[in-house]
Amino acid sequence: MTYPAKIIMTLKYLQTKNYRRGIISFILLALYPSFCFTQDLYDKEHSQKYAEYLFSSRQHTLAAEEFERLVYFDRNNFSFKYYLIKSYRLSGNLNSGINRIYSFYRSSLDTMPPIMATEYLKLELLSDSLSVVGTFIQRNNRVLPVTKDVIQSCYLLLSGDYNQANILSEDAAGKNQGFPREIKILTEKAARIKFKSPVIAGGFSAIVPGTGKFYTKNWADGVVSMLFVVANAWQAYRGFNDHGIKSTYGWTFASLSASFYIGNIFGAVKAAKRYNKNKRNEIDNQVFDFVRSDNF
Repeated sequence: MTYPAKIIMTLKYLQTKNYRRGIISFILLALYPSFCFTQDLYDKEHSQKYAEYLFSSRQHTLAAEEFERLVYFDRNNFSFKYYLIKSYRLSGNLNSGINRIYSFYRSSLDTMPPIMATEYLKLELLSDSLSVVGTFIQRNNRVLPVTKDVIQSCYLLLSGDYNQANILSEDAAGKNQGFPREIKILTEKAARIKFKSPVIAGGFSAIVPGTGKFYTKNWADGVVSMLFVVANAWQAYRGFNDHGIKSTYGWTFASLSASFYIGNIFGAVKAAKRYNKNKRNEIDNQVFDFVRSDNF
């Protein structure tokens, strides 16, 4: 191992939180170059310890780099491959994790060990590749039953099929005490969501301005819409009442009132769609948080 290679390894070590130890190591290497040739810090054994340290200290991006080196040292070591993929997932580098799995197993994904198959499904779930997840679950029997139930529940939640996800999780929790409580609670919560109909919201606002916003629980917007329409309509009435049908004042406020009235209907429709989208996003984000939490 050459001297420059040792310096590079030391500099990489300085990137970790253990700055004091890294600085001491750098000083020792500078003062005692012969130390470089007696302690091979870049071999497989030291790289493995360093990678394990980075992973345990949650420096997953750096850990992935070290596990890449270990896979290069020993491509047949399953543990190195597994922690490489896991490091990519935990660091948020989903595409790299998926690509490495394909490079390991190529066209034989069905031969993956159960824990690697689970990592693959987690990566695809976090990538929102629902069609890939659905196809893999249907044709692959190597995933453990309880894990398969969890993955399917997450898949159904992300697909928006909340009632089916709740039915599946209730059945799975009844059969297996190890089924995650978080998913059970989440599927129950999702199944209780009452989505708002854009048609009903628009209809309410057409009958009484602002009530469509009340329907979607946008109370402040509803009050504002109602006041704008009513206030302008009242001013238009005053203008026509005082100056007749040709009143410029009356037509000005009548036009404003009509504009606010139409806008209030379209606004109610959009509010219902936005309400539904926010509810779906809330469930999706909780599913993603669960998958990232590494609790299964």
